[in-house]
Amino acid sequence: MTTTRNVFVVLTNVHSPTKVVETAQVVYGLGFQNYVVSKAEGAAAQAGVPEANKLALRMKRNFMVLPDLPDVLEVLGVSTPILVVSPVLTKERLDLQDLAERVKSGERVAVVLSGSTSSFSRREMDLGECKSLEAEVDIGPAGTAAVVLYGVLRRL
Repeated sequence: MTTTRNVFVVLTNVHSPTKVVETAQVVYGLGFQNYVVSKAEGAAAQAGVPEANKLALRMKRNFMVLPDLPDVLEVLGVSTPILVVSPVLTKERLDLQDLAERVKSGERVAVVLSGSTSSFSRREMDLGECKSLEAEVDIGPAGTAAVVLYGVLRRL
């Protein structure tokens, strides 16, 4: 099976510890190695980050916490992240087959999810490709991660 070590799931701008931990469970539970949290604030930073870190250590996975999305892209060496935005914000849908091909090719892929109900800022959206799922509304970061990562795995 093709490795998914070059896939980085990034949760940014998050205030909820539950979103941090549930997204970690999805990422690691589906066998992906790399989970990154950026712009964790309040309870997410105080409670969610330590819990996600514990989970990563238990499962022998990678977990990083960085200040902001530009820092994440710089550290990971990813030039064009995929920002999965609310279906209300873009008509461009995420092509899971294309994403799987990018993973197979060995390209470093960052799938960026927003932990905020207001999605991404304009500045953040300008950093990568904005795509959405085929859904009526935003299904949250854990749900989005589950759909995207499972869809990629099925195509590898």
